[in-house]
Amino acid sequence: MIKTILSGAIVLFSLSSSVFADDHVMMVEWDGTPGYLESTIMADTTATGEQAHDIYMLEANKVYLQLSELNLSSSCAIVGADYADGEHPATIQPITGSEGTSQFTGWPNANIKTYGMNQTYHFENLLFNGVFADESGAMFGVLCTYGEGNTIMVNKVTSVHNSTITYFNFGLAERWHLTNNTAVQYTSYPGGMYFGGFFWGGGAWGGTLKELLIQNNTIEGAHGEGMVLWDNTILNGYNDARIDHNTFVNIINWPKFYRGGNNSHWTNNLMVNMVAGPQTHNSHGQGPSLNPAGGLGYMGTMSQSECSDSLLLALGRCWDNNNREIHYNNNVWHVTAEMHDLQNNFEPWCWDVTDTNDVVTTFCDTMLGGLGSTYSYEQARWMDDSTAAQEVNGVTEENNVEAPNLGFNLDAVYTTTQITRTIDWLDNKVHDTHTANVGWNHQADGNNIVVEWPLPMDFSYSTSSVAYTHAENGMPAGDLNHFPDKLAEWELLSTDNNDSQVSANTFSLNQNYPNPFNPTTEISFSLDNASNVNLTVFNMLGQVVKVLENASLNAGIHSYNWDGSDQLGQSVSTGVYLYTLTDGANSITKKMALMK
Repeated sequence: MIKTILSGAIVLFSLSSSVFADDHVMMVEWDGTPGYLESTIMADTTATGEQAHDIYMLEANKVYLQLSELNLSSSCAIVGADYADGEHPATIQPITGSEGTSQFTGWPNANIKTYGMNQTYHFENLLFNGVFADESGAMFGVLCTYGEGNTIMVNKVTSVHNSTITYFNFGLAERWHLTNNTAVQYTSYPGGMYFGGFFWGGGAWGGTLKELLIQNNTIEGAHGEGMVLWDNTILNGYNDARIDHNTFVNIINWPKFYRGGNNSHWTNNLMVNMVAGPQTHNSHGQGPSLNPAGGLGYMGTMSQSECSDSLLLALGRCWDNNNREIHYNNNVWHVTAEMHDLQNNFEPWCWDVTDTNDVVTTFCDTMLGGLGSTYSYEQARWMDDSTAAQEVNGVTEENNVEAPNLGFNLDAVYTTTQITRTIDWLDNKVHDTHTANVGWNHQADGNNIVVEWPLPMDFSYSTSSVAYTHAENGMPAGDLNHFPDKLAEWELLSTDNNDSQVSANTFSLNQNYPNPFNPTTEISFSLDNASNVNLTVFNMLGQVVKVLENASLNAGIHSYNWDGSDQLGQSVSTGVYLYTLTDGANSITKKMALMK
């Protein structure tokens, strides 16, 4: 199926009909029929259930109305064709069924759900409008992943009007690359203020990850964290997650969930109006915001309890609360005047709550920072005491700065519209006027159903700002797509590959996962050069059990599954086995255990 060549963080090929022979590409021709998209792709399978084509190409300047989720179980790419000036990307939008109700099933609903084992899914050059065509509601998100060992690549995808979480990792031991995407104008839902974000995963509610690269994306208006990275984020034994050169704007909470996010590096990001909730004193436990007493800074990271889960301990998957490896470097932050006004000039307020016994209790709250402050340090600061206390546990920050004169070019109406809805919640912990799932976001043309293209949202900023040269290599902080010349320059920098977890720059063999295992396990390795390699499983006597690979392979990351069978296909017994990778000049051997 699809073969990928990765160098640093840059995908070195473009998915188009010129890459593959004609029989690998299927043009999903638009005919205006609701449900045609998902029914066509899901029906295009071989006798063994695999997708019959590698790439499904969608027409530009068309809106594909989707009746139900698109379920995928084998490798493929869904790509929008190139579009001309004055046109828009291939667009996918939900529509209700004949009875006027949603046909998307399960929780959470999403446009696409992926399954299977060791598959690769690629999505590129698409526009997702989450609002149902009749404005009856909005999709939870674009993509939910399941299965095990799959690779997910999303590039140049724009999503507008998703309800809560755009990309949700439920699968096990997955690899994710989210690059050059835009996710804006989240709708949330009545009563929903703190549940949402661009990406959720890495344990707990989500699945598990072997690799995570989130780079050159713009996320605006999320009603929750910028992203939620649980527990370890990355499974033990793999390279840390990298969240790099992203622009976060008008995020109700923090860049990440403040209890998790271990093994993650946050570099070169721009953060504008974070914790836009905002933060209140909340001393009685009934307040309308989520912050702990005293508030948290933008890089908020609170203490993490010790892992005591016996299964996670046995699998070697527990998080290490004493060695968290959360690092913030070369990030820039800014608070706009509109957000300062909300945070500094909010009168104390009270509201009544009636319980099930008709007992009325009056609650009151005040904004952190104090009424009339010229600058609310508690609301808008980089570091707080709780996070500073985690330094001994591997939480660090270096060279992160505020840009007070950012010269941010996003129209202030996007911020003030969000603030209006926030105040509707703050005054009594209820949405009194924002009672619909859609329609409260600012729309430059007043139309929720049709996405104005190009998006009328400018996320660039002044080239005289400190942010413009503060990222590594003197680059602008944030999503470089907003500075095309700088993006081109950055893509040519050889130093961009130095610490990337995406490319293989060494000859290395990873520990198999899971271990111990039953019935299957994955073995992955990295090659720094094209090589003739051999990957073989031996028993403890040194006898060959199974040759998993013996071929010439390109440089990069390669993965194989072993199902516990020998060369004849017979199941082997419980025990400890060795697996060896060699390229003739180098050899690495590791142990694994099969338990039945």
